[in-house]
Formats: sequence, C-alpha cells, structure tokens
Amino acid sequence: MQRILIVSTKGISSHSYDGAQKRIFDIAKFLSKKNNIDFACIEDENINTKKDLKFINNIKVFKNSFFLRILYSLISIFKMEPMQKGYFFSKKMLNFISDNKDNYDVIIFHLIRSAQYLPEDFHGKTILEMTDLGSENYSQIIKQMSFFNPFYFLYLLEKFLLRSYEKKICNNFDKVVFISKNELPIVKDFIEKDKIVKIGSSVKPNKKIYRYKKNNRDIIFVGNINYLPNKLACYNFSRKILPKLIKKNPDLKFNIIGKINSVDKFFLKINKNVEVHGPILKLDKIMKKALCGVCNLSIATGVQNKIFTYMSFGLPTIVSKNCLIENLTKNKEILVYANNEQFIKHISELIMKKKTAQKISNNGFKALKKKFNLIKSYANYSKII
Repeated sequence: MQRILIVSTKGISSHSYDGAQKRIFDIAKFLSKKNNIDFACIEDENINTKKDLKFINNIKVFKNSFFLRILYSLISIFKMEPMQKGYFFSKKMLNFISDNKDNYDVIIFHLIRSAQYLPEDFHGKTILEMTDLGSENYSQIIKQMSFFNPFYFLYLLEKFLLRSYEKKICNNFDKVVFISKNELPIVKDFIEKDKIVKIGSSVKPNKKIYRYKKNNRDIIFVGNINYLPNKLACYNFSRKILPKLIKKNPDLKFNIIGKINSVDKFFLKINKNVEVHGPILKLDKIMKKALCGVCNLSIATGVQNKIFTYMSFGLPTIVSKNCLIENLTKNKEILVYANNEQFIKHISELIMKKKTAQKISNNGFKALKKKFNLIKSYANYSKII
C-alpha cells in the first residue's frame, strides 16, 4: 500500500459538471482501494467533505485572494510564463508540499498548472495528469476569434507561453497522462516517448431510463457553462439551431444543466425555449423525458465527459465531429454531424423515427458498458504508480 498525494487547482466532488474534476475524483477513488490518498488543492467551491469523500484520508485546501491571483498572473507574464501558472499559484501550498513530500511514495499533479508544485528533491514517483493539452485548446479558440476581438492577443500570448511551458516542464515527471490519443502526435515531439501514457475515461452506467415517446421534447446539455467552449456551444445552439427547429416543433426545449453565472443565465433565457437549471445532483427525472443529449462543442480537446453522462442513461447522443470519442461507431452508437444542417437533421430524425432513436440509445448504452469500463480504464493507473 502506497502513500499518494494528489495536487490539484480544482476541488474534488462526485457531483461536479466539470469533466476534469470528475476524472480526478474517479482516479482518487479507484486508487484508494489499495493505497492511502491525501488531496491538496487551491480553494474551490466544489470541495465536498461529506461521506462521498471518505476514501480520502486528508484534504488540504489553500486560499488565495482574487487580488493575489491577478498579481501573480501579471508576474507570470513578466517572467514569460503562462498566466494560469500565476493565477493558480499558492506559496502556502508550495511550502506544504515541500515540507511533507517525504511522507509520500507518489505525487499526482492534476493539470499542467499544478506542475509548478513539483518539488526538486522528491525521490518518489511523479505523475502529471494532463487530461488534455491546454495549449491546443487555446489554438482552437484563437482560430474562431476575430482579429479585432480585444481578447485575441491575450489568448494568443497565453497559447505561446503555455506551449513553451509544456515543452519545458513535462519531461520533469516520470509519467505524463493524456485522456485521448488525439494529442499524442503533438506531444511526442517534445515529451519523451516512454513518459507518455494514455488512460481513457468513462462513467459508471446508470439504469437505462430512456424510452422513446412522441412527446419527448427536451434536448439536454450538461457541463460547466463558465468554461468558454461550453458557453459558446450553448449560445450557438440557442441562437442558430433552436430557432430553426422550433419552426416545426415549437414545444422543443433546450435544457442547460450545470454551473452558470447570472449574466449568461439571463441572456440564454431570453429565448423562451431555453431552460437553465443550474447544477442538478440527480439527473434521473430530467433524463426520463429527454429527446437526446448534445455535445456541440466547436472547441474540444481530450474527451468530453458529458457524452458518457448521456449514454449512461441510454440517451441518444449527438456530437460535433471534433468531439467524437475513439472506439464509438459513427451513426450506430452515436450520431455525428459536420455542419448545422446535419445537426438539425439528426435531431429531427430522433423526433420522427422511433427505430433510429431506439437503435442509437441501445447501441450507445451497450457500447459504454463494453468499451468504456470505468474499472478497466483506471486499472492502468495501478501500473504506473
């Protein structure tokens, strides 16, 4: 039994709509079966110390004021380092890890911005759980931004600084873990081959509750809406997709579930066919009357956990082509679209064609259980710690 410390800039909760946060929860829970787990993080509202976190021995939470976060971000720019490195810096957490490193056999650093907490003289095993490639995320954002957008050069700078930092820091770890093979062709140019590990993700299947009904009119979107790719996806659907759909189906509802700020909630609800629910702990009730789940992100790296969430309830799932998860069969286990016209066509088919809806539902649910077994996915972590 090993002593493992997980270092994160996010909290930990079983009820999070943040895919990266849910992943580190699942990893910690799996590893706790044969190891002792401690968790250290920067303050986050999604820290949950109730019974669902009993598998963690100790949780250390470090607080930073907003003023300090901005100050450290500016210092990072001055030092030609990523702004997020400064934003998530805590001297107290750095000192805690330095003072207590000898108590652990393994330290797992969650996301690239946690890499700064790697102690130089640690003699145990170190793992950088990247999940996805942050600089690639910024690359996709920049491609969709106007040159005249006031944030264009800020994102461009962060992309440059983050890629430079990734190249500089990743080889300092024993293993660097990615969730998808999509980033591997990029990182193999600057991370040593024997350090790169792909460990997929999944969710535990729920009871299959989807049943085709003619009055199913709820389209589901699950995610943290404060995350830019999710935010853009919701606005795109409500402004470009939904108005065309309700011409023939005026009772359709676009249901947004997850963390959201009051400004976005106000503007999204201007469309009367949009329902903004905020976080919901138990999804069973809303999934029962759902038509489908959508993952219409135009900016996507890694694996989108919302896809597994939909499929775990048996919901027919529609995704943009850049969100398609490897090992899922296109238009058999999941519906994939390349443009808005195809997106609208898929939704219309799920309304009108019972056989199509049931086929995608059944095949997707079976695929989740067979191809994305949660225990098998995270068993690979036992091999690298």
